[in-house]
Amino acid sequence: MQKKEPIVDESGDIIKQEIITSGHRLVGYSLVPDDKVKILKAFAEALDNHEVDVIVSTGGTGYSKTDVTVETLRGIFDREVEGFGEVFRFLSYEDPQVRSAAYLSKATAGIIKDKVIYALPGSPDAVKLAMEKLILPEAPHLVFIARSK
Repeated sequence: MQKKEPIVDESGDIIKQEIITSGHRLVGYSLVPDDKVKILKAFAEALDNHEVDVIVSTGGTGYSKTDVTVETLRGIFDREVEGFGEVFRFLSYEDPQVRSAAYLSKATAGIIKDKVIYALPGSPDAVKLAMEKLILPEAPHLVFIARSK
């Protein structure tokens, strides 16, 4: 019987660290496989939690057959924040290590009810870029907008 290796979630760890070190509170964390039903269930649980303002996910934003996160989320967004993906890909393109590969990401953001959702690539560097340059600076304002009447 083979022993299962523990799952390493470097990008998830970066998200958690960035949230905590920036002075925000981490309410929850979960690992979800590339499965539409399981993704929807995990997001439904987070959306039902009154302590949650922002949800940040990583992985499933590419073009392989198993990358279903973005299509799944777009189906439940009340509003998509198109500018997030555009600016993320622009910033990624500016990195000499990424350049033209930037367009291979479907990273996106959206609003469901009064909560903000971000779907990031699985790359640790991409996650760090998105958290530091886009999400942490603007998420509080976007939450305010989402909750405005």
